[in-house]
Amino acid sequence: MRESELIADICKHNAELAACGGAEVLLAPGDDMALVKLAGLRVLVAADQVIAGRHFAAGTPMDQIARKALARNISDIAAMAGVPACAVATVALPAAMPDHEVRALAEGLRAAALVFQCPVVGGDIGTHAAADGALVVSVSVLAEPGPTGRVVTRAGACVGDLLCVTGTLGDGWRSDGSGRHLSFTPRIAEALALVEALGDRLHAMIDISDGLARDAGHLATASGLAVRIDGAQLPCAAGAGWQAAVGTGEDYELAFACAGQPPSSVAGTPVTVVGRFQEPGGARVSVCIGTEEHDVSALGWEHG
Repeated sequence: MRESELIADICKHNAELAACGGAEVLLAPGDDMALVKLAGLRVLVAADQVIAGRHFAAGTPMDQIARKALARNISDIAAMAGVPACAVATVALPAAMPDHEVRALAEGLRAAALVFQCPVVGGDIGTHAAADGALVVSVSVLAEPGPTGRVVTRAGACVGDLLCVTGTLGDGWRSDGSGRHLSFTPRIAEALALVEALGDRLHAMIDISDGLARDAGHLATASGLAVRIDGAQLPCAAGAGWQAAVGTGEDYELAFACAGQPPSSVAGTPVTVVGRFQEPGGARVSVCIGTEEHDVSALGWEHG
């Protein structure tokens, strides 16, 4: 089963989940993070993992693996315009993994926690838990809404809204496993600056982990719309064409819907208008290249 299918199946039971007791569920599965109320406080919650051979290549240094495991969760916090609070991590170690690499992984998590101001406060290390399987690092994060109290979701785009992105696209993950996916900076500062600059004109937001085509599609689907991208406006990274810019995963930039022009940059990062949301009909996500329009709804990273 594909990830999108599984999430859709889980989301069918959102009402049941929200009423089953425990925390008050304010935003159930289906967005970048869940939003719950605990002791009167709103808390954002998410979890993600990295797996050897899928999210990083063999031979990747342990500190880079640890950094990515935490950073991709911090990127989900940015997508909701939140502020990191803390994290817990669970590691399944292959039997053959030497002790010095285990220590390097732990030190990498500690160092990343300091960089992202998100302390790792607990978890579990399964020594030889993966036996002959792959190294797996799973991280769960807690966050709180930013200074304005605003939590931005995937839903809310309106017909005529602009589709905008931060930074450059197309060099997150390369075919040889290299690329920015190991060194990106989650756009926490940029997200908070967008909330401050745009206010109610910021309608929806997501981080680009699965490729712009797929993630813009998530915004469009959540809002009941379609989105048309102008290929000539895509901020392609060096050496990347438009196909890579919309189809390559793990750029970890922000994509957002807003009414009217956004600022040209936020927190020192460029912002580019790349498309517009429109009434549904035809392709859910399309890219215009000259006089040709391409359906790119199926492009991007699909887990599972």
